[in-house]
Amino acid sequence: MSWSKLSVLMLALAGLGPAGCGFHAVHALPDAAEAGTDGRAGANLGGDLTRIRVDPIPNRMGQLVRNALVQRLSPRGEPADPAYHLDIHLAENYADLGYRRDNYATLSNLTLTATFSLQTDDLVLLSDTATTIVSFDSLGARYASVVIERDARERAAVQIADDIRSRLAAALQRYHDNPSDPRYQRTQGRVTPLVSPAR
Repeated sequence: MSWSKLSVLMLALAGLGPAGCGFHAVHALPDAAEAGTDGRAGANLGGDLTRIRVDPIPNRMGQLVRNALVQRLSPRGEPADPAYHLDIHLAENYADLGYRRDNYATLSNLTLTATFSLQTDDLVLLSDTATTIVSFDSLGARYASVVIERDARERAAVQIADDIRSRLAAALQRYHDNPSDPRYQRTQGRVTPLVSPAR
């Protein structure tokens, strides 16, 4: 095969790129081809995420997590007429891992746990728990330690917001795929929660 023909073949294969491999990100919304000619499934799911109202979360860490979630769910602004409410309870835990000879900690872990539920009217679509762990160095200087710990809390808030957003998208997709599932039915005014499958 001549170099010219080989070059043409390589360019043609490169033009296919990853489009023909059949893979896509697990958190990506369905496109029009997967959802139908009008793309309603993807549009509905994306629209539903923007209609989630994140209820206020107490303390500074709660503000960080809530702000990160709002940016990921409705970056254009919080919904004026929310279809869903997201309730979150946070728990922070610090653990020192390394120490100097003078007993000052040199390395610490921040474990952030979020217990949350997504609901619409009297129906709970998801009840789940997410956890993230962030490591950070502990320095002797007070100001430096405060800055490093603040950075760790911000990173933890972003990580757990990403995790929660992915779980919300999956829960809404399951609900749209099969809204008649008995797990979603209201029973004499009582709510039947849908617990996320074990990982």
